[in-house]
Amino acid sequence: MPDYYEMRVKGHLDPCWADWFAGLELTHLEGEVTLLSGELPDQAALHGLLERIRDLNLTLIALTRGGPSTPVSKSEGENDENSEV
Repeated sequence: MPDYYEMRVKGHLDPCWADWFAGLELTHLEGEVTLLSGELPDQAALHGLLERIRDLNLTLIALTRGGPSTPVSKSEGENDENSEV
């Protein structure tokens, strides 16, 4: 059963990169942050996505698993202990 994930990375990624990120939705947040969100089929897909983030030299700010959350700015997210990497 797929799980829902949200990942915040530093910088605003162009929506054309969605295919590179397993079809996850890309949303620009305040503070030059991009939210990647959507379902991944399994842990192997999650690890593959994390490797792609690393290989592209992107800075991972936060990773959460569960239902969709309300997008927050980078500064607000930094205070949320449950969303820190």
